[in-house]
Amino acid sequence: MAASNPALRVVRLIELLAQQPHRGFGLSEICRELGMSKGTCLGIATTLVEQGYLVQHAKTRAYRLGPALITLGQAVLGGFVDLRPGLRCLNEVAAEFDMGVAALAVDGDHLVVIERTAHPDPAYVMSRVGTRLPFAPPWGAPFVAWGGESDREAWLRRSLIPLPEETVVDLLRSLRAGRARGFFVTSDQPDGSEAGSDLRQLWLAPDNFGSAILRRLAHARFNEVGYFVDELKPDVGYPVNHVSVPVLASGGRVVVTLFAVLYGRRMTGTAIERLGTRMVETSRELADLLYRPRPTAGSAG
Repeated sequence: MAASNPALRVVRLIELLAQQPHRGFGLSEICRELGMSKGTCLGIATTLVEQGYLVQHAKTRAYRLGPALITLGQAVLGGFVDLRPGLRCLNEVAAEFDMGVAALAVDGDHLVVIERTAHPDPAYVMSRVGTRLPFAPPWGAPFVAWGGESDREAWLRRSLIPLPEETVVDLLRSLRAGRARGFFVTSDQPDGSEAGSDLRQLWLAPDNFGSAILRRLAHARFNEVGYFVDELKPDVGYPVNHVSVPVLASGGRVVVTLFAVLYGRRMTGTAIERLGTRMVETSRELADLLYRPRPTAGSAG
């Protein structure tokens, strides 16, 4: 049903062009990438051009994103921290470790991806801008690890599955360990596991994020291989899902979490420590760019 949804086809077309916003896409290429008929694709593209959401080159007839999206983007940014001043440092750390970096913010009871480096990876569709996840255990730990007791209690209450007392104890221990270290490390799902299969399906079709599959993923995280890696041994290899760090505003409030996308990568404890330390440095650099005092008009220069 989702594949035939007209609105979803529009979204898919815009997202395809957004992956490489500086080049044009021909009609045939768009149809091939999206599995869409030329008639359907042409109708959608023509309407989007007329409304300013796409532009079409006069000679090549290739399509690119249009200026109407700028207004929409500015409206969205009004509700979240604007990370554009710090994109350079995000791209630098992504290139240094050959990975993607996403930035997540809290929107009510959900986590939402608000920025993403352009580096491709197998899970790109899961960490694309706009992807939403429940702000519930085990997701979103940096936001609560640097918060107060009431933040942690609210997070635990939002769990999608019942949490036995021993699981709650383990979670709180992981929150303390991540905060003490400065970053969180999560383990990847083993090959052949049901959770790994669920993740692969989501990579291909992120719109299948539903309550049932999310509950299965949460259950697997707590009951199969665990989620957080609290202790790192230098020479041991770990299958890593991601490394995350908070970006702190004045007063220690977490405004956004940086998420190093590492799905399927095996790294030694030493390599993870190096990456985590570099991510912490990046988060501090980003916080400085976003929140350092700016000179006022007329101040001495």
